[in-house]
This record gives sequence, structure tokens and C-alpha cells, in this order.
Amino acid sequence: MLRTVVVGYGMAGRELHCPLIRRQSDLALHGVVARKPDVRARAEAEQGVRTFASLDDALADPVVELVVLATPHDVHAEQAVRTLEAGRHCVVDKVMALTSAEAGRMIAARDRSGRMLSVFHNRRWDWDFSTIRKLFEDGTIGRPLLIESAVCRFKAPQGWRGELGASGTILHDWGAHMVDHALQLGLGPCRRVTSWLFESPWEGVDIGGHGRILLEFDGAVFQAETSRICRIDRPRWWVVGAQGGYVKYGVDPQEEALRAGDVDAADETESQQGLLSTAVDPDPATKDPETLRRQLPSVRSHWDGYYANVAAHLTRGEPLAVTAEQARDVVRILEAALKSSRENRTIEGPWG
Repeated sequence: MLRTVVVGYGMAGRELHCPLIRRQSDLALHGVVARKPDVRARAEAEQGVRTFASLDDALADPVVELVVLATPHDVHAEQAVRTLEAGRHCVVDKVMALTSAEAGRMIAARDRSGRMLSVFHNRRWDWDFSTIRKLFEDGTIGRPLLIESAVCRFKAPQGWRGELGASGTILHDWGAHMVDHALQLGLGPCRRVTSWLFESPWEGVDIGGHGRILLEFDGAVFQAETSRICRIDRPRWWVVGAQGGYVKYGVDPQEEALRAGDVDAADETESQQGLLSTAVDPDPATKDPETLRRQLPSVRSHWDGYYANVAAHLTRGEPLAVTAEQARDVVRILEAALKSSRENRTIEGPWG
């Protein structure tokens, strides 16, 4: 079992990483790093593991093999480089880094150390995304033309996630997952990026309140939209293909189930399923094209997939599902998106 330490005991470390690590037979949650004594006391009580006051303290423990960084985005690069240079494998919560230069330093440290570096793009195992990937792979809706991905809500970000210096922009949260999805759909390289950022209404929140990125591929357009100021719902996915389409409301249920204590309890009712529309043969009498509409149960992938792959890679040499190079492509596109928004123009690629 690979002894694993989680750095950071906020929401991500406490409610996502720790329980998902515990589910893997090849991983052992060995400890938690937290600066504040009261947070360390809570981690000891809740997780039953030892705690460390700093990353350096954890790296001084010779049994630690894997370090998971569930920390603010602006410290990912520095902490990952220290971890790798100390001879430990490293998982970084998304987004990998705030700049491609930082991501490059992380990859260089990985290459020097010979250790693993991966980024927690766990939403590749979301049910809705897995469903869309299968629709594309099977050709169910023909050649994909337009894809819209959105998570829009009205809620102020908490803590460092509302601070530009620590978090980046609003696009560096859900937007990072959406860009990763776009690059994983087999659409080819992203040719151009156009983006818009709108300010936040909350005092002290400078990450922006609403962001939209338009990614242009060869023959397809992917729009990623994330908001903290939207009082009206949007589809989570809206997809148009040459022979059909797919629409889905609501976010993947696994996070809510995991935070409630049992990710295996995640479920969706029939009313929460997506709607698939496909072309059928024309009516022989009228010659008019016909469309068949039906609810489509989601492909039930599992969030265990991320850490199961990390463990399999480290113990059995299986290929790594989320590579640092893939995560760096996400960072590069987010850099282009910020440049586009600030300069009010389209940025030429390619990326991915």
C-alpha cells in the first residue's frame, strides 16, 4: 500500500481526496498537512491519521510515497516541485497551475526526479461526460457540431476561491474541468479561443462573477460557461450533432453523494436523465425527416476511476489516465482565455 499524505484540509482535501483515497486498496491515507492546530485536531479526529504542520514535515517522514496537494492554485507549482524533488509522487488538485510557465517547471521537476505527476481532473468520470463520450464514439448523433457545457448558479465563492491571486479567475474552477472535457472529446486541436469575463457583485471577490470561453475546433465549436451570478438555470450539456442532439440538466450526483458519506449511493431518477434526439428514416408518405426523442440513462462511470488509475500506474505500470502534459494544455487554454477577455479579441492556437 502506498502511504499517502493530503496537503490541505479544506473542502477538497476533507470531502473529496481523503474519502476517495481510502476507497483504494493500494493506497493508505497516512496523514494530513494543515497549518492551523485546530484544523489538525479536526483531521486527527475525523481521519484517525497523524498530522503535519507543514509540507516539509510530511516530506521528512521517510514512509510517505505519494503527496496530494489540495491547496490554493497559486502554490501548486512551488509545492509540487518540492514534493517531486524530495522523491515523492505527486497529485495536484485542478487547476494544475496558474501559468504555463509554472506547469512547465512542474513537468521539468517530474522529469528530473523520475516520479509521477498527475492532476485531479476527476470529472472525466462524471456520468454526463461519460455519456457524451459514448454518444460520440458510437456515432449516435453523427458528427459533433456544437457543444455547450455550463454550470451556472448564484452563490458567492468562499475563502481563497474568491481571491484572484490565490485562485485565478472564475474560469480556473469549473472552467478547468470543462476545457479538459473539450480536449478529451476527440475533436482535434483547439484552433482559436475567445473569452468573456464579467465582474462579481460581491465585495472582496475579484475572480469575476461569470465567464464564457468559446473553443473552436476543426468543424466543431465548444462553449464552456461558468457563473456565480446566474439566478436562472441552464442545461449542464447541450449538444448538436449532424444526426441528432443531447440535452442534460443538473450536475453529476457523485460529489453530493460522496460529501454525504457514500459515493456509491449516487443515483439519478428518470426525470434527471438526459434527452436524446436522433434522426430516423423519413415518413414514406410525406418524405419529411423524422426525429425520435427519448430519455437516455447516463453511463455510470465512477469517481473511483481517478485514484484507481493512479494506484495501478504506480504499482503495476498501467498507463496514466491524466497526464501532466494534458493538464498543461488546459492551463495554456485558460491563459489564452484571459488574454482574449482582457484584449477583447480572439487568440490563435493551436492547443491540445
